[in-house]
Amino acid sequence: MQTSSTKQRYSELSHEHAPLDKCFFAFSNIQFEDGRVKAGIGEDEKIFQDACGLYGTKEGLEAVYEFYEERRKRIAAECEPQDVYDYEFLNHECELTYDDEEAIQLVIDYFGEDRAKTVKRVYAQTIIGKIA
Repeated sequence: MQTSSTKQRYSELSHEHAPLDKCFFAFSNIQFEDGRVKAGIGEDEKIFQDACGLYGTKEGLEAVYEFYEERRKRIAAECEPQDVYDYEFLNHECELTYDDEEAIQLVIDYFGEDRAKTVKRVYAQTIIGKIA
């Protein structure tokens, strides 16, 4: 059932981000050293590189992954597929590209293909089940 409270809930959950304990973002050597110090990572601690400029200790990165996996589960339990689609359709500016692939892919990721097929789509160019 679609309600304004589930739409609001998705917005709230999607804006939650993992605390960066023993992690930091860096895009230069100076940012790397500053980030390491601010994150409280000692010079003798092993630092791992993840995607998008994220660095951290093994434990720090695992905590980030766990946070986002838990958030994904909460979205699936507390939100409706149509609300996620509607929000992400606008967020990814699908009306400009006339393609809703990014929006529907997020719905599939959270709810699976069967529930994604219940969504009333706009500019559906991609067939569910054919998305790589």
